[in-house]
Amino acid sequence: MSLQVEVFYSFQSPYSYLAIESIYDLEKKYDIELLWQPFSAKASSQQGAAGAVLAEKFSYLIEDTKRYAAKLNLPLEYPESWPTEEFDPTRITRGALVAADMGILMEYNYKVFQRWWGEGLDPNEEEFTAELCEDLDIELGDFLSKSSASEVRQRLKAIYARGRKLGVFDTPTIVIDKERFYGIDKLPYLEEHFKSLGLAQ
Repeated sequence: MSLQVEVFYSFQSPYSYLAIESIYDLEKKYDIELLWQPFSAKASSQQGAAGAVLAEKFSYLIEDTKRYAAKLNLPLEYPESWPTEEFDPTRITRGALVAADMGILMEYNYKVFQRWWGEGLDPNEEEFTAELCEDLDIELGDFLSKSSASEVRQRLKAIYARGRKLGVFDTPTIVIDKERFYGIDKLPYLEEHFKSLGLAQ
């Protein structure tokens, strides 16, 4: 039986964008099952009061993510007002649960991240969602209706609550039997962990 691996990720996180392909690749190399958990305080209506923005922290984050993007040969575009103002992740995060139900979560994740961070597009623009649905060959009205359903909202809140209970504080965080691996730089350690468990394919 494959080892279940929970992946807590956020469309708001440039690191989640940069890590996604490497995380999906793990499933090809090891006998594991990735359980993708869209994790967002704001999308789960759990956003607390905003703290002070540390300019040094965010200038370093931009510098660091641009290094990773160059290494991975990926485009990376930051919104002009980031991080003082961020794109609202609510609808697109709920949509991940709808995409999972439809069996197209991988395609959804790749396309949303590419548009959001690869092209710097606002996920709340009508054109963003319309083109996304067209690319995924799903009906726009049906997608929007399901994304706003109460059941989906409650599931998203439950994922956030579970993540917090497990000690998830940022993304990407991978959880295996309550052991946390946080950050893109932990992926090599994670591979060593899988090898030590004899999970190499």
